[in-house]
Amino acid sequence: MKFKTGLLALTVGTIFTSQIVHAAIQVNIEPTTLYTNEDGTAITYQVVLDQAPSTGETVTVTPTSGDVTEGTVSGALNFTDANWDTPQTVTISPGASGDGNDGDVMYTITHPTTASGGTTSFNGAPSSPGDVTVTNINIEASTTILMNPASGTAFYLNEGSSQTVTLSTTSLPANDVSVDISIAGSEATVSLGTVTLNAGNGYSATFDVTAVADSTIDADQAFTVVTAASSSIDANYNGIDLNDIAGKAINVDVAPSSSSSVIEW
Repeated sequence: MKFKTGLLALTVGTIFTSQIVHAAIQVNIEPTTLYTNEDGTAITYQVVLDQAPSTGETVTVTPTSGDVTEGTVSGALNFTDANWDTPQTVTISPGASGDGNDGDVMYTITHPTTASGGTTSFNGAPSSPGDVTVTNINIEASTTILMNPASGTAFYLNEGSSQTVTLSTTSLPANDVSVDISIAGSEATVSLGTVTLNAGNGYSATFDVTAVADSTIDADQAFTVVTAASSSIDANYNGIDLNDIAGKAINVDVAPSSSSSVIEW
């Protein structure tokens, strides 16, 4: 039997079906481009699942360094349906000097993922946007400027909080060395526009990166600490271009709770 209304015809007994499409299961990692210095400060990055695992499922993410002589990583991370959306931290400890003048070395950290219990849906889940790439800066027999820390979640700052950064030389320059510092974006500030390394400060100086405190309820906002190429009469220390630093201002503002009042007449 058919009912017709204009151009619409509906056959009684027709079965309609729908398909629910789920987002791809993956392990989210950020940031994925990192820098360390030999003998330098340990840095961190974050790992979190993109969706809840099934009830009773435990997801284990195991950070694995591709070159333990250049950097080692902290242990495995476990996620369940109770903590899947809380970022967990991985610590990278840079390799020590003493391995010769091997130059700056880049290596990869992978994240094999296994699951047990529940539906084991996260077993073999890929990392997004991909593996972590780390460059460990050589300090042996080198003439360069070191920045500590140089990257990582140390620069994921709650609004109003700061991170101190140290610049230093690996040898004694013949003249002062200066590095201009600026911010790309409006979500952070730096305490100095120019950092000068000289004999008076032992060729080591600091500046602070501060996430701007505002009263706006918004999403976390990315910013970049931009380091210009160094300037010095000493040719060995002129034109050294340090990596820029990717940061994030974490929103801490919350909407006021609604309240009601009773007016008696």
